[in-house]
Amino acid sequence: MNDEINKPLYTRIQEYIAELILSGKLSPESKILSEREFSEDLGVSRMTVRKALTELVNEGLLERRHGSGTYVAKPKVTYESPELVNYVQAMQHRNIATASQLLEFSEMAASRRLAEMLQVEIGTPLYHIVLLRFANRVPVILERGYFPAPSTPHLEEWDLEKSSTLDLLTSVYGIRPGRISQTVEALAAADTVAQQLRVAEGFPLLILSRLIYSADTEKPVVLSQDYLRSDYARIHTDVDLGTMTETRVLEAEGRKEVS
Repeated sequence: MNDEINKPLYTRIQEYIAELILSGKLSPESKILSEREFSEDLGVSRMTVRKALTELVNEGLLERRHGSGTYVAKPKVTYESPELVNYVQAMQHRNIATASQLLEFSEMAASRRLAEMLQVEIGTPLYHIVLLRFANRVPVILERGYFPAPSTPHLEEWDLEKSSTLDLLTSVYGIRPGRISQTVEALAAADTVAQQLRVAEGFPLLILSRLIYSADTEKPVVLSQDYLRSDYARIHTDVDLGTMTETRVLEAEGRKEVS
């Protein structure tokens, strides 16, 4: 009880509003009371309310919309790094209703850039797949994948809307996935991607570029570029700093021995 009394007033207000959001009493995208209304309701200064609301904005529970007010933010799916390979499974684990739509399936010849990335000859036939992933009926991820046809023959025969990339590789083609190389960067949605994800052109996205390598041949078997709506996705990574420190110590000792 004393701990609660000793907390700053703005912190207690912050926790009160957060509880309203997390309990569902304030639903996603609903507009909350103004600073003045909160101030009058709670009998505190607007400065105190403003500080509490700012903290909740920084936490991602609220968002301010210029000229409109403050709203409860849409909940984001927090993906652990390993889960980025299988979005559908990650969302299902969180009891999020999922669906997929195949937007494009085509065959193409590998350009110089794609050939270099996939370590195949220029002109090698590739399957190009574009899938739209939905979470609770909202399009949140656009996946573009490139599969070397010699490694994944007759890909068109499989239900691509219900199969993950890893399922296809392991269950259908007997390919044992090994190393995965991923990069994440921010970009603004261009015209076509914006239309497919149903956002405005220039909307902030995260693009995840991924190469999956065969454990047996150590060569890439899939190249994918996934566009994630930033308002629905958050990426979490755990790093063991103890292991990093041990590695650096060993590297330093190795350099000393060489010198």
